Amino acid sequence: MIARMRLCVAPLAAALVTAAVLAAPASAATARAAAAVRAKLPNGLTVIVQPSPRLPVVSFRLVSRAGSVQDPAGKEGLARMTAELLTQGAGTRTAQQVAEDIEFVGGSLEASSRTEQFTVSCDVLKKDLATGLGLFHDVVVKPTFSAEEFARKQEEALGTIASNRSEPSVIAEQAFSSYLWGDSPLAHPAIGTEKSVKALARDDVASFHRRFVAPDRSLLVIAGDVEPAAILAQVRKAFADWKPSGEPVRDPYAAPAPVAARGIRVVDKPEATQAQIRMGCIAVPRNHPDYDAIQVANTILGDGFTSRLVNAIRVEKGLTYSISSGFTQHRGAGAFRVSTFTRNAKLRECVDATLAEIGKLANEGPTQAELDKARNYLVGQYPLELQAASDLAAQIATVEFYGLPQDWIAKYNDRVRAVTMADVKRVLGAYFCSDKLRIVVVTQGDVAKQALDGLGPVEVRPID
Repeated sequence: MIARMRLCVAPLAAALVTAAVLAAPASAATARAAAAVRAKLPNGLTVIVQPSPRLPVVSFRLVSRAGSVQDPAGKEGLARMTAELLTQGAGTRTAQQVAEDIEFVGGSLEASSRTEQFTVSCDVLKKDLATGLGLFHDVVVKPTFSAEEFARKQEEALGTIASNRSEPSVIAEQAFSSYLWGDSPLAHPAIGTEKSVKALARDDVASFHRRFVAPDRSLLVIAGDVEPAAILAQVRKAFADWKPSGEPVRDPYAAPAPVAARGIRVVDKPEATQAQIRMGCIAVPRNHPDYDAIQVANTILGDGFTSRLVNAIRVEKGLTYSISSGFTQHRGAGAFRVSTFTRNAKLRECVDATLAEIGKLANEGPTQAELDKARNYLVGQYPLELQAASDLAAQIATVEFYGLPQDWIAKYNDRVRAVTMADVKRVLGAYFCSDKLRIVVVTQGDVAKQALDGLGPVEVRPID
């Protein structure tokens, strides 16, 4: 006998209703939006259903507290390998049958792993709901992890790792992550290393899935043309066989210490004629109250073609084709970062100009016109991120995963409009570093060391 499932109108119902209105076409904006419904299954799975009947589509999005931070030492790449294999055979279906069945109904079925999230998503037309739910269940609960598919994906990963050794941008990303996060699991390379991937076994994947992709560590969001009571009954029946892991649900890392002084790490790539540049420092996690002010400030500095960094470094000085700034934000930690590249002969000029531009904005603040433009841009873009059922499901999952206020979606535009000049100046000074930061450069070691002399302590390393 299946235990009775508790149903309740979610505390975030008002937020999701507003989101549905924001995402709807103007002609439908006055239509009455259905409230979201939240349920807790007996196995611990949290389910949130958001009806959005504008299109006959249903989107499932499962997010588990797993990812590369859970990779054991020496077996980096395990979370990614598990995600890669999830759709390569499930239940009674082979990898080819899984692909053919979802393709036959014109749907999508994907699994991915990031730093601290393991995500499985499925989108199907309403008429194909039963097929989509069946495939989704089997991929989540009953992946086969066949030895043949494991060997194939292992070889693919090793091939990608070998290829990445010649990609300066990939080398720079991995080197910067390692330099900034140090020994923290946050520094684990998602794909792993040649040594760690070779150390993986099929049983490691099965164990990771059993321990971390489990109902008591997961959230399932369903958005689209559904009736909550009906879809919840279907989900309760479909996932009754999914057993909780009993693993403690906690973040496996502590907040990293702030960067105490400027440091420079050069990764020697002898044949490089251009220098990949990454720079940044420890900042704040995703649920920090300064999030909205940070987004406004970063839009001004380096997010978009009209940002200050693009205008100064690309347009005026012609030092690069691409430059941007942004924030990487996790549950318990975050980082500010700038990414660009330039010719070797312009390396020092590019680094100096970038640091100067960050410092200038932090010291002087933006103009009122820049502040207004950034707020208007963010307010205008946000509804576009809620139009598709899959987008809405992703936003709801974000709110839940990071423990954000349950009116976060509904009040997004109001919060952005409320960001003041004082707020922007404060966060620029607090989180946008130009002095105490880490700098990674990938190019010819001797060239970079000479160019960066006097900027801070420089260490040169081979490609790792």
